[in-house]
Amino acid sequence: MFIIASIAYAFSIFIDVSVYHLKYYIQDNKNTRHLLALINIFQYFSRGFILIFIPVMAYTTESIKDKKEVWTITIMAHFLVVLFLLPLYSFKFTSSFSTKIIKTLNRFFGKSKVLQLVEVKERAKDGFTFFSTNWILFITNYIAGFLFSISITFLYYVSFYFNQKALILSSLTQFINMFGSMLIILFIDPRIMGAIDDGGGHKEIHILTSSRILVHITLVLILIFIR
Repeated sequence: MFIIASIAYAFSIFIDVSVYHLKYYIQDNKNTRHLLALINIFQYFSRGFILIFIPVMAYTTESIKDKKEVWTITIMAHFLVVLFLLPLYSFKFTSSFSTKIIKTLNRFFGKSKVLQLVEVKERAKDGFTFFSTNWILFITNYIAGFLFSISITFLYYVSFYFNQKALILSSLTQFINMFGSMLIILFIDPRIMGAIDDGGGHKEIHILTSSRILVHITLVLILIFIR
């Protein structure tokens, strides 16, 4: 059960990031709204995996009361996120994965509506330029991902040190989570979606993937330090 919780959290983050790849690698000018609706369905699955992670963590914290177990689940979850995100650097994987996901969702939820999917060809990778908007995107997404992830996963471990402040900690983590989510909604999504609309997006998506990986490496290091 505890391993399932770690895997569920990692899948949640994987889905959340891979959604950008779906929007980039496949297009259908005649069915744009239908395609976006299918992608939104896929994105909702990430919330479902979080609903597996949270009850298991709450049960381990409040009923079993095993701090070591909570720490193990948390660090394993962040470590698995890094492993799950690494394949997103592969064009072959992301292109094939995106196409299969859309076709499967269309079969079950789109009533087999015909989609004329256009797969974007692999493009040369662009590097960073210091003091450019690339670094701004990287740092902004790093902060957003850090706030979002630490607010969800660290609550249970920290609660062992403040066991009389559970409600305050819960409210605080929701507040932190809100800031992370707002950064994603207001600054990151428009930047990446705008780049895709302009015929780009490859560089921005890889920046997002890299910053998310660094977030979870940072959280693993923090957990090792506080252990």
